[in-house]
Amino acid sequence: MKLIIPIYFTSIFSLCSQQVVLDKLERMPDLPSPYLMRDWKKVTIEYDSVIYNSDWTGDYLPVLNFSQAGTQYPDIPEFGLDTYVGWNSQSLGEAINVLPSLVSASLCGIDKSDQYGHNWILYSQNYFNKKNGEGIYLNSVSAGSGGDWWYDVMPNVFFYQIYDLYGSIGDADNQFLSIADQFLASVKTMGGGDTPWQASSMNYRAYDFKNEIPNPVGVKEPEAAGAYAWILYHAF
Repeated sequence: MKLIIPIYFTSIFSLCSQQVVLDKLERMPDLPSPYLMRDWKKVTIEYDSVIYNSDWTGDYLPVLNFSQAGTQYPDIPEFGLDTYVGWNSQSLGEAINVLPSLVSASLCGIDKSDQYGHNWILYSQNYFNKKNGEGIYLNSVSAGSGGDWWYDVMPNVFFYQIYDLYGSIGDADNQFLSIADQFLASVKTMGGGDTPWQASSMNYRAYDFKNEIPNPVGVKEPEAAGAYAWILYHAF
């Protein structure tokens, strides 16, 4: 893996590193005056204190949903967050909402592995779809890939950020490797190769990781190659 991954994505990183200088933009100040920057760390900490507090009462509260037995790991609880205030579904939420909430809070100094008596990092591993053979994180605790790259790829980006912050909690090591293997295999299926070198074609809507079939139907999202590169580079 260490030898193959950089070969596929060298061209992507080379393109990203070429900065074009625009004179008019260069004359703009980096920090306009007057300018007031919102205290985003304060906002993040306050946001976390609301959405992870199951004791809050009122209209549409709490937004936290909890189950003692996980879908993918029955011995580990699982949880979700309402996708938006007012949804009030009382069911599990979306990984693209749950996982980045863990990342942002952690970056602000909150230990999400030990908060309110819960290990939210461990619980979130139920979004890793292993029982159904997908082998990656998906947008719900039981989902199928191949519908839209945004929902299939981004949860894995967020997990890699969590893994960098918390390391070997629960099944994290195995999940980390499984994601790398699945994404690398999909690159090969879509035409990527190293001997001889060949770039993969990613002009698809999504990729079915379980059945190893790209989805050509609907709006194409080839820009997912950037997220692919990010994941595989960090795996390397």
